[in-house]
This record gives sequence, structure tokens and C-alpha cells, in this order.
Amino acid sequence: MDVTCHRVSHLPSSSHLGRFAQRSWADVAGTDELPHAGAAYAGAVARDATEEARRRFWAEYQPGFRVAEPAESPAFYQTVESERYELEPDILEMADFAAWRDRDVLEAGCGIATDGAQFARSGARYTGIDFSPSALRHAQARFRMEGLDGQFVQGSILELPFETKSFDLVYSMGVIHHIPETEQAVSEFHRVLRPGGRAIVMVYHRDSFNYRFTVMVVRRGLASLLIVPEADRLIGRITGEPPDVLLAHHSLLKQHGPRYLLDRQLFLNNNTDGPGNPLSKVYSRAQARELFAQFEDVRTSVRFLHLRSYPGGQILASTDLGQRLARRWGWHLWVDARKRDSAPQLPARPAVPS
Repeated sequence: MDVTCHRVSHLPSSSHLGRFAQRSWADVAGTDELPHAGAAYAGAVARDATEEARRRFWAEYQPGFRVAEPAESPAFYQTVESERYELEPDILEMADFAAWRDRDVLEAGCGIATDGAQFARSGARYTGIDFSPSALRHAQARFRMEGLDGQFVQGSILELPFETKSFDLVYSMGVIHHIPETEQAVSEFHRVLRPGGRAIVMVYHRDSFNYRFTVMVVRRGLASLLIVPEADRLIGRITGEPPDVLLAHHSLLKQHGPRYLLDRQLFLNNNTDGPGNPLSKVYSRAQARELFAQFEDVRTSVRFLHLRSYPGGQILASTDLGQRLARRWGWHLWVDARKRDSAPQLPARPAVPS
């Protein structure tokens, strides 16, 4: 077993989500339609969605930390893994972990390396990079407990500290849509890939049921009711949202007034991964292909019909009908992009419906 970690950047101290969401975050300018990650957009949001704010949020609010109380224990890691793949089985399908045996794999934004463990178990030569020391501590602990080989680097996906043409796969699940400089991250993925290498990346889908209806209609409607005394208790019973999350949304509504509901970008930021999240972006298939235009071959697939807020939603999502709907209206937009190749060929893409 070989588990190493290198630090190439410093991370500011984190704060709790409840306090975090009630801070006076600067706002992102509102638009009628959300732009995608073009250069002008990156410049507009960079003023407010600062690097420090993003790092502080994600250092404390790692996805795995939402499932159970963080602990360096096999029980915690197993709980996170079970919850992750039960809720989002598309990860197992699209990442195709077993295909990367004896290949060099980089996970950009590895978090606590739940997916990283899958790559390592499958025999990949795995490297994970993340800016969060707390996440990397958990990632290392998990690998040690399971006797997995891998290395971890604390650093930025915008300036990957690796030589050009170092990896066969760059994998990134739900990371690059949270940074203004998304194009720069994609360029770095392209740089460190070997000829014929692939980038498998998930971003949020603009033309999804979750974005078009759940976030922009249902959640905005419920948020508007928070101005009514005691409404938070009723909303909590209906949606299952924890009281501290509803309190954070109420604080944002008090801070911004009607603009919290009318500014599509501001509302999106705070209603994808929790209140206080500095930035989230959504992409259409065409925008995703444009984002990866420097790659030779770019394919997109849509998965994950995000219905967990609705009674019976998870049951519907697991049916054949739900899976068919997910391929059109799913929340996860997967990009599988291949760098211009030269022999030898790397693992072929699995034959999955788009």
C-alpha cells in the first residue's frame, strides 16, 4: 500500500455552513437567462464568487459530509459510498471504473475520494487533487484503511502541478461548474492528458427538470413563503429540509429582498449545493461541446432525474420510465472528450445511450 500526499497551496480556515450562508456575500449580477462559461461570464462572476469564498464553502461542505457526521472510520466511508451510488447510480455507469485498470487516472476535485477508491480498487494508478486539506485527510485515511494505493495532492485544478501528457484519464464529477475559470480547468485537463486520453466530466444540465422546474419554479415559490411567520416549519415538514438550511435561506431573503428570488444566478448559486454556495453554473449540451472544443471527439450524455424532493420521486427515478426521462431531462450532463490520439488506443467508450 502506498498513500502519499503533497501540498502545493494554502487553504484558509473554514466556517460552518449555517454561519457561512448568513454572511454578507457579494452578489452576482442578475440576468434573465444564465450565461454559460464564456470569458465575459467568468469576468463578471469573478468579482464576487471569490476563490476564498469558494474554498471556505467547499472545505466545510464536502458532499460526503452531508450524509453522516465526518469520522475517519470504515462505517463513515461505507455510509457515504452507499448513499452516493444509491442516489446517483449514473456515476458507476459513466465513470466505468473497471476500464481503467493499469492506467494513470487523475481525479480533479477528488474530495474524500469516494470515486477514487473505486478507481484504485479496479487497479488504476490513481492520483487525486483537491484544495481542501480536510477532504484530503479523509481521502488518505480511507485509502490507508482499505490498503489502497494512490497519491493525493493539495492544489488547484486551474494550475495542475503535473507534467504535460501525464495521464490517460482526467475524471471530474461535479466540480468545474463551481468555478468562474471553467475553460482554464478544461485546458489544464487537455494539457495533462496523453494523446488519445479521455476527460470524463460531469456538469449541471441547463435543460433539466431540476433546473427548469424544481429550482426555478418550486424552490423559488417555497422560498418566497419564508417571509410568512412560521412558514419555515411547514416547508420543512413538506420538503424535509433541515431547519438550519431554511434559516439560511430566510437570512438570504432578508439580506437581498426580492432580488434573491428574481436574480436567477444568485438563486441558482444558493439552491444547488446549499445556501452560501458562491457559484453554480448550468450548461446545455451545445455549450458543453463548445467548452471542450479543443478535444478531437466530444460526446455528451444526460443522466440522473433529480426527484428526491418529491414524494415517490426516488421510486419513479428508478423505473424504466424514469431512466428514459433522465436521458432527456436529467440533472447530470456528462462529457466524454477524447484528445487527439496516437497509438496505442486507450479504453473504448462503453456503448451507452446518449
